[in-house]
Amino acid sequence: MALSTAPLAARRAAAASDRLVVAVGQWGTETPFAWRSVQAEKPLWDCVYDPLIVRDPKTFGYRPGLATEWKASNEMRTWTFKLRSGVKFHEGWGELTAEDVKWTVEQSFKPDALGGSAYYFRNNLERIETPDKLTVVMHFKSRQWIVPSLFTQYVGYQNVTSRKYMETVGDQKAAMHPIGSGPYRHVEGKQGDFHRFEAVPGHWRKTPAFRELVIRRIPEPATRLAGLRAGEIDIAQVFGDYLEQAQKAGLRIHETPNAAQYWVILTGQTTPDREDYCPACPWAGEPGNARSLENARKVRIALNLAVDKKAIMKGLWKNRGSETPYSYYYYPFNRGYSSDWKLPPYDPERAKKLLAEAGHGGGFDVRVNPYVQLVAQDGPDVMEAVALDWEKVGLKVKRVPEATSSFGPKMRLRKSNKTFSVYGSPPYDEPVAGWERVIHSKAAFNLLLDGTYDEDIDVAMRELDPDKRARLTHDLGQKLYDGYHGVMLGMKSITWAVSRKVGAWTTLAYVPAETNYESVTPNP
Repeated sequence: MALSTAPLAARRAAAASDRLVVAVGQWGTETPFAWRSVQAEKPLWDCVYDPLIVRDPKTFGYRPGLATEWKASNEMRTWTFKLRSGVKFHEGWGELTAEDVKWTVEQSFKPDALGGSAYYFRNNLERIETPDKLTVVMHFKSRQWIVPSLFTQYVGYQNVTSRKYMETVGDQKAAMHPIGSGPYRHVEGKQGDFHRFEAVPGHWRKTPAFRELVIRRIPEPATRLAGLRAGEIDIAQVFGDYLEQAQKAGLRIHETPNAAQYWVILTGQTTPDREDYCPACPWAGEPGNARSLENARKVRIALNLAVDKKAIMKGLWKNRGSETPYSYYYYPFNRGYSSDWKLPPYDPERAKKLLAEAGHGGGFDVRVNPYVQLVAQDGPDVMEAVALDWEKVGLKVKRVPEATSSFGPKMRLRKSNKTFSVYGSPPYDEPVAGWERVIHSKAAFNLLLDGTYDEDIDVAMRELDPDKRARLTHDLGQKLYDGYHGVMLGMKSITWAVSRKVGAWTTLAYVPAETNYESVTPNP
């Protein structure tokens, strides 16, 4: 019996050693399509696709991807991309061509397209031409310096989809089994549970060292840690007490320093056409009413002062982070960043005083959703810490937990019923690129406010000179800082525990999510 089972055991051990298992705390709606995708999907699907422009892991700068070169003309109204020759879609679906790029981008014109960049293309793109199979020419209605960023790894959303495959099998089947050109191909999956991928031999970018990749959705951090300790999981985010437990268990910690800026989204600061418009909300104020707006600002300052940020950093983040002077997408590496911006101090007595001055000495009701967001995996703990501090200054906090898969789309459509939540921001090449996406009245999301700074954003986005744009961005950053539109919490390092199977792993600098699975090497 021993002789017959030994080869089977050896094969199983070899298979396990060639398999990389990544546990992701959360993904979004699980859709792989560029025109419906948001950053919550990236740790799940980016391995299947190639971006037109990849990122330098250390500098976050641009490097050739599917596009070997790109350039602007006609005062940046026209952008031309030259594609890499010979790139193949998985499972024999043919060569990736300019027509696939054109078709992918044009899906953003669908009225129900809610992807991170869909609004941008609907508002700004005029037409796309494909003079040959490896050339894509995009014509915009106005001068656009931001175009390359929209096609980059992680920040961009335009993972190129096979037009032939989509039109052959239809949206529903393609959503369950996406076809891309990336270093891993999708094999199978169970919605909400796991997806299994297989390495693509001889991939032009990098052939993965692990033949098989399994990405599992495991929201509970205790379950992720148990899987790591048992050797069933190879990579998983750990934080708080679980970080310390992982270290005690001898697991190696992989860290991306100061990658995520945290703030609490104070919804209701939007435009009259939105469902969650709330001029009567104490923190929002009535447009055109100077006294109401000033009182609302006092309330927002009070909400900031009431939160003990140092306690969150020490107790929940285990001092893996920093008291970031400024949030809302303005990272210290961005041009125009000012060291004069300081994180609001913890001052509950002043918070009470400001609430009283604003006419809310008895507090008011707020709704919070303590949910797991892609970047803020510890969102429930952080939101609860904030809620407890708010209750100390008289607020009446109602907890209304709701999963990301349903709450995320409601946030994008401004249908969250004025529910606050903790948000962890990713980096952008320039903060105005983030603001244009999340605080403009035509934006895809409402992660801060809507409409108030449209003109400032438009002016900065029209400015082609980088130095002048940096000054405009700084000035708008100052306005946002002075407005206290969200509750700034600080900057957190993102930490993963990795099994003994894992050697090197080159993640992207500043990016607070799992990236570059193909770069993971076995431990020698």
